[in-house]
Amino acid sequence: MKNIIPFALSLLLLVACGNSGQKVNNLSANDFEKQISTAGIQLVDVRTPQEFAERHIANAENIDINQSNFKELLSELDKDEPLYLYCLSGGRSSSAAQIAIAEGFKNVYNLEGGILSWTNAGMPVQSGTAETKSHSMSQEEYLKSINKEKLVLVDFNAVWCGPCKILKPIVEKVVTANANTVELLEIDVDKNSKVADYMNVVGIPLLVLYKQGKEVWRSTGLIEEPELLEAIAKAK
Repeated sequence: MKNIIPFALSLLLLVACGNSGQKVNNLSANDFEKQISTAGIQLVDVRTPQEFAERHIANAENIDINQSNFKELLSELDKDEPLYLYCLSGGRSSSAAQIAIAEGFKNVYNLEGGILSWTNAGMPVQSGTAETKSHSMSQEEYLKSINKEKLVLVDFNAVWCGPCKILKPIVEKVVTANANTVELLEIDVDKNSKVADYMNVVGIPLLVLYKQGKEVWRSTGLIEEPELLEAIAKAK
């Protein structure tokens, strides 16, 4: 009897833990491309329909992670077959991968760096038929915008990006304090994919500082105000 209780407790713990020990398989663009080349794979783009329409990987299905019924739609797929996920830079698809594991998917793969790393590796993409009303900046327009007498600080971001929202007031405060010498250019990577590709944007937020059209500093991710101030001071 004494041995039965510990055994029963162990069994309950095993059932309760479920797939908690399962890990997401993060793949580089090259490895991801090799694995999804197999016919009949489950490839899901978890971005918004607008992002998907602009460009996506061939044969991908679009299931927006921000939809209230995301779990239900995802669960309609075969949980015994490998599931491949991607987004813009890897953040949303990482979250989707954790959800997939919790829902019982056995083999989940995430494109590290998202479709940005995919295009930077020279992989092909397809465009949807949906038209966008927003103006997309061309490479020529971008090069003209950064070639100014003042320093130009470019902030690459996206509306869904949490860290971008945290960084925004820091950037605006610093630029305002240095208004005589610094101009701010904000680039939404979803609306300006050509510029994002040209600049090899593999993660956001991304700050790039220019002096007379030449890049003098770059930083990906969140930074503190002193670091940004130091970069501007060195560039003057």
